[in-house]
Amino acid sequence: MSFASPKKYFDDRNFPRGFHRSGDFTRAQANILETLGVTLKALHEGIQEPADEVETHFVAVCHGTEAATTDIEKSWCLYLSALRRKQVYFTASSAAVTDGVNETIDTDD
Repeated sequence: MSFASPKKYFDDRNFPRGFHRSGDFTRAQANILETLGVTLKALHEGIQEPADEVETHFVAVCHGTEAATTDIEKSWCLYLSALRRKQVYFTASSAAVTDGVNETIDTDD
Protein backbone atom coordinates (compact mmCIF):
# COMPACT_ATOMS: atom_id res chain seq x y z
CA MET A 1 0.00 0.00 0.00
CA SER A 2 1.33 3.43 -0.94
CA PHE A 3 2.07 5.98 1.77
CA ALA A 4 1.77 3.43 4.59
CA SER A 5 2.41 5.38 7.79
CA PRO A 6 3.42 3.86 11.13
CA LYS A 7 1.76 6.56 13.22
CA LYS A 8 -0.41 9.67 13.04
CA TYR A 9 1.09 13.01 12.05
CA PHE A 10 0.59 16.11 14.17
CA ASP A 11 2.13 19.51 13.46
CA ASP A 12 1.66 21.09 16.87
CA ARG A 13 3.99 23.97 16.06
CA ASN A 14 1.96 25.29 13.12
CA PHE A 15 -1.44 23.73 13.87
CA PRO A 16 -1.63 23.48 17.68
CA ARG A 17 -5.35 22.70 17.63
CA GLY A 18 -4.97 20.04 14.95
CA PHE A 19 -5.66 19.91 11.23
CA HIS A 20 -9.41 19.41 11.74
CA ARG A 21 -9.86 22.56 13.80
CA SER A 22 -7.47 24.81 11.88
CA GLY A 23 -10.01 25.98 9.30
CA ASP A 24 -7.50 25.44 6.50
CA PHE A 25 -8.53 21.92 5.47
CA THR A 26 -11.67 19.93 4.74
CA ARG A 27 -12.34 16.86 6.87
CA ALA A 28 -11.04 14.57 4.13
CA GLN A 29 -7.85 16.61 3.74
CA ALA A 30 -7.31 16.71 7.51
CA ASN A 31 -7.74 12.91 7.65
CA ILE A 32 -5.20 12.44 4.84
CA LEU A 33 -2.66 14.67 6.58
CA GLU A 34 -3.19 13.05 9.95
CA THR A 35 -3.05 9.43 8.78
CA LEU A 36 -0.40 9.71 6.02
CA GLY A 37 1.52 12.83 7.06
CA VAL A 38 4.53 11.06 8.57
CA THR A 39 5.26 9.29 5.29
CA LEU A 40 4.40 12.33 3.15
CA LYS A 41 6.81 14.50 5.13
CA ALA A 42 9.59 11.89 4.92
CA LEU A 43 9.12 11.60 1.14
CA HIS A 44 8.99 15.38 0.74
CA GLU A 45 12.20 15.89 2.73
CA GLY A 46 14.01 13.01 0.99
CA ILE A 47 14.38 10.98 4.18
CA GLN A 48 12.42 8.07 2.70
CA GLU A 49 12.74 6.65 -0.80
CA PRO A 50 9.56 6.14 -2.87
CA ALA A 51 8.32 2.55 -2.72
CA ASP A 52 6.21 2.59 -5.90
CA GLU A 53 5.12 4.72 -8.85
CA VAL A 54 2.46 6.55 -6.84
CA GLU A 55 5.02 7.70 -4.29
CA THR A 56 7.47 8.57 -7.09
CA HIS A 57 4.81 10.82 -8.66
CA PHE A 58 4.23 12.44 -5.25
CA VAL A 59 7.94 13.25 -4.95
CA ALA A 60 7.84 14.76 -8.46
CA VAL A 61 4.91 16.93 -7.36
CA CYS A 62 6.92 18.06 -4.34
CA HIS A 63 9.82 19.05 -6.61
CA GLY A 64 7.45 20.95 -8.88
CA THR A 65 8.06 18.82 -11.98
CA GLU A 66 4.54 17.33 -12.03
CA ALA A 67 1.08 18.71 -11.26
CA ALA A 68 -0.89 17.43 -8.26
CA THR A 69 -3.60 15.05 -9.45
CA THR A 70 -4.62 12.90 -6.47
CA ASP A 71 -6.34 13.98 -3.27
CA ILE A 72 -3.21 13.07 -1.32
CA GLU A 73 -0.99 15.28 -3.49
CA LYS A 74 -3.49 18.16 -3.41
CA SER A 75 -3.80 17.89 0.37
CA TRP A 76 -0.03 18.03 0.83
CA CYS A 77 0.26 21.03 -1.51
CA LEU A 78 -2.47 22.80 0.46
CA TYR A 79 -0.62 21.97 3.69
CA LEU A 80 2.58 23.50 2.31
CA SER A 81 0.79 26.65 1.19
CA ALA A 82 -0.85 26.94 4.63
CA LEU A 83 2.61 26.74 6.20
CA ARG A 84 3.83 29.61 4.01
CA ARG A 85 0.84 31.73 5.05
CA LYS A 86 1.50 31.07 8.73
CA GLN A 87 5.09 32.38 8.47
CA VAL A 88 3.94 36.02 8.34
CA TYR A 89 4.16 37.73 11.71
CA PHE A 90 3.06 41.17 12.83
CA THR A 91 3.73 42.67 16.23
CA ALA A 92 1.67 45.27 18.01
CA SER A 93 4.76 47.03 19.37
CA SER A 94 6.29 47.84 15.97
CA ALA A 95 6.89 51.50 15.12
CA ALA A 96 4.75 52.91 12.32
CA VAL A 97 6.65 52.88 9.03
CA THR A 98 5.73 55.01 6.03
CA ASP A 99 7.89 55.02 2.90
CA GLY A 100 10.76 53.52 4.88
CA VAL A 101 10.84 56.41 7.43
CA ASN A 102 9.80 55.90 11.05
CA GLU A 103 7.18 58.40 12.16
CA THR A 104 6.35 59.35 15.72
CA ILE A 105 3.25 61.15 16.90
CA ASP A 106 3.90 64.32 18.92
CA THR A 107 1.05 64.84 21.40
CA ASP A 108 2.62 67.73 23.36
CA ASP A 109 1.03 70.67 21.51
